[in-house]
Amino acid sequence: MLSPEIIARIKALDLQGRHAATDLMTGDYASAFHGRGMEFHEVREYVPGDDVRGIDWNVTARMSQPFIKVFREERELTLMLMVDVSASLASGQGRSRREAAAELAAVLAWLAIKSNDRVGLMLFGEKVELFVPPRKGQGHVWRIIRDVLTWPGQSKGTNLTAALDHLSQTVKRRAVCFVISDFLSSSFEASLARISRQHDITCVQMTYDPVDGVSEGKGAGVLMVVDRETGERLEFDASDGRLKKELKEFHQKKLLDLNDLLRKSGSQFFSVASNQNVVDPLSVYLRGHRGQRSLPR
Repeated sequence: MLSPEIIARIKALDLQGRHAATDLMTGDYASAFHGRGMEFHEVREYVPGDDVRGIDWNVTARMSQPFIKVFREERELTLMLMVDVSASLASGQGRSRREAAAELAAVLAWLAIKSNDRVGLMLFGEKVELFVPPRKGQGHVWRIIRDVLTWPGQSKGTNLTAALDHLSQTVKRRAVCFVISDFLSSSFEASLARISRQHDITCVQMTYDPVDGVSEGKGAGVLMVVDRETGERLEFDASDGRLKKELKEFHQKKLLDLNDLLRKSGSQFFSVASNQNVVDPLSVYLRGHRGQRSLPR
């Protein structure tokens, strides 16, 4: 049984998501993604001016003249929300990154429902902990919000490779996928590049402060930082300006390296801070991709 407090939080997130998915936002969502989900229709002879990337080389070889694949827009899309529920998402400024992820999931789910699309959910940490098949309906949105917000995460760490491989095995038709995580995982580059050829992937980085996890004071200016995923503890003097600068520079380099990795994988990305209204970065992202079309890969 859910407590009255949890039910109230779910209702609040559901209402926020419903209101955020205004006609304007729905239009941005449809412009950004409808037309990027395509299905094969037929092959026809190549005509000068056609995009050569669409040439069907197998048919061309058999017929001894160039043929091109013809695709048509799918009438409805599948939106998959892949949400990291590892221990590190429990921290944040103002609210936890897990709560911010639940708000973002609520908005995206409502955008999909208002566009007559199906929406599914995957919760993952060191393994896939929950998979909810794509469906339509307002009650389905409620379930997604409830699961993201209340699922008792079973993992300390994050294994993005396992999550991406599970998506590849369970969702066969091309889908729009939002991977919501802080990406504190290793060696997932190959899986991300591979899945980006199969699905339309957007990575949402739940950003964090380098001193997230401060749990106790140790006297004047001395802080204990605890890594929620590994349990490792580190004491440092918060009054040491040089150390704080080095820590922030190291953290910034990690973020830049991650952004570079995501670009090279072929996926799209944007960032959300836990103390931020998720609608603002989402709206900027969708409007930046309005009207884009990509050839099926």
